[in-house]
Amino acid sequence: MDTYSLIALGIIVVLLLILLFLSQLFRNLIRKQIDDQMKDMIPIKAIRERIGIRIKLRK
Repeated sequence: MDTYSLIALGIIVVLLLILLFLSQLFRNLIRKQIDDQMKDMIPIKAIRERIGIRIKLRK
């Protein structure tokens, strides 16, 4: 492999890691927003966790 291929491979790996990080951040933000909205309806956190929130992203 020449230098340009290694650089391109490195950039692709870094971009995939950034994409993974951003998707996790996005899921956590959505989960927090839903939990905050449910807090008004269900004030006890243990019950909110028992109900469970499933975030399904479109495939």
